[in-house]
Amino acid sequence: MTDIVLSGAEIVAKTLRNLNIDTVFGYAGSYAMPLIEKLPDFGIRFIAPTSEGAAAHAADGYYRASGRVAAVVTTSGPGATNLVTGIATAYMDSVPVLLITANVPTYKLGKDSFQEVDITGVVTPITKYAHIAKDIEELESEVKKAYALAVSHRMAPTLIDIPFDVMTSTCRWRALPVPEYPAKRFAPSDAERAAELINDSLSPAILAGGGALGSEKLIAALSEKLNCPIYTTLHGISSGYGENLYGSIGSSAPARINRSYLSHDLILALGTRFSDRMHSKSKNRTVIHVDSDAAEIDKTVVATLGVNAECAPVLEALIPSVNARNTILPPKPPFASRPKPLERLAAAALSAYDGNTVYATDVGSHQIAFLHSVRNLNHDNIVSSLGLGTMGFGLPGLIGALTATGKRGILVTGDGSFNMNLNELATAKSLGLDITVIVANNRSLGMIYDIEKRQGLSDKLGYAVDTPYVNYAALARAFGGFGKKVPLKNLSAELKNRRQGLNVFDVNIRG
Repeated sequence: MTDIVLSGAEIVAKTLRNLNIDTVFGYAGSYAMPLIEKLPDFGIRFIAPTSEGAAAHAADGYYRASGRVAAVVTTSGPGATNLVTGIATAYMDSVPVLLITANVPTYKLGKDSFQEVDITGVVTPITKYAHIAKDIEELESEVKKAYALAVSHRMAPTLIDIPFDVMTSTCRWRALPVPEYPAKRFAPSDAERAAELINDSLSPAILAGGGALGSEKLIAALSEKLNCPIYTTLHGISSGYGENLYGSIGSSAPARINRSYLSHDLILALGTRFSDRMHSKSKNRTVIHVDSDAAEIDKTVVATLGVNAECAPVLEALIPSVNARNTILPPKPPFASRPKPLERLAAAALSAYDGNTVYATDVGSHQIAFLHSVRNLNHDNIVSSLGLGTMGFGLPGLIGALTATGKRGILVTGDGSFNMNLNELATAKSLGLDITVIVANNRSLGMIYDIEKRQGLSDKLGYAVDTPYVNYAALARAFGGFGKKVPLKNLSAELKNRRQGLNVFDVNIRG
């Protein structure tokens, strides 16, 4: 116990700083102002995008690019509900974000007061922890608990809702410790059984998902000892897997990659939930599934052996236990000899990588083409919504990433996705960020159009899949940036010579 007396707002701000959180994205509102007013007093930067939803996406991108948690602060009612898509986006991709919402005073709760929403009830299915702090005495402990849960095991967003009178009342600062949630220990017998299964297999392979990020060196070492390929999910893309990386699998992947993956008789699946967009059926193969979230094991694919643990300690036990192999690796699947327009656009975007660039995508055909074109980017250089597939995520996500890293940014987007959050060009300009936006413009929701075309319905559904005409080059200039319509064949040169600051290249795409 100390003799320092603080308001609820000061307790939250001081707690955030104690947790090494120095950046908060959010939007002003009357019930949130006591906290927003106090953030600078504790050395915390407050960044206001043009909407609360963009604040959640920015905090998401901040973590993906830096591995550091940012917080989000909004007011009650619509300020809180505007966060929902951003929360779900982070939840589906296991990204920790600490969200703090203000609410009406406790004596107004449950009375349908102006801008009152039970936000904890709304977000419970898409957060790891959501709690309304109705007593100032619990405020410090609840914020620290929410943070600790967000970053432990399978990471996820958490939310603390604070009534206005709790924010403005006072109590003593207690300097409580941050709770610890130790990783689950796995039984040594699990590693022994996994080694037996691998040693008995004819053609093992490794599948690395998002939960395997951070263990790339161990995965590469195991692959080298087994002389086996490594495949990844789109969320598991990383440059650290070494020479045995074969590519990313899934329903959107090139058939040559999926065929290669399906040829193996054993899959060591690390940190993946086997989503419905993957080629996930076992095909009578042996599957060893390692995941920190017990709920994922046997949920989609019934594993021969399920190990509920973090990937790194399991790999550390496996590497000395498996037999080294001198077998010949299967040939790597060849690349397409005639790339499609979106693949050429992706190649042009990637040609601009200079070691100091973060790439973001929106969602759609451009995203698929880009991610399957990636060869040597580390996971923290890629910001993309995968599990939820959130159109409009890319620009605010990239803003968060560049705020965290100070790097340059390139957004690969489509006209449909870009239209959803193009107002964040104002935020990028006001922050002085170095962002180049490549709009793959086909005047339609390209992925949906292609699906409908295969069913012979595209000509009848223009009212649903066509996008409005927007002069994106002129729009960029309206926001104080540089804009230009660029032919696809000239895109690489334009990117190479791009100026610092805000750029938008409108690229007409057909096919």
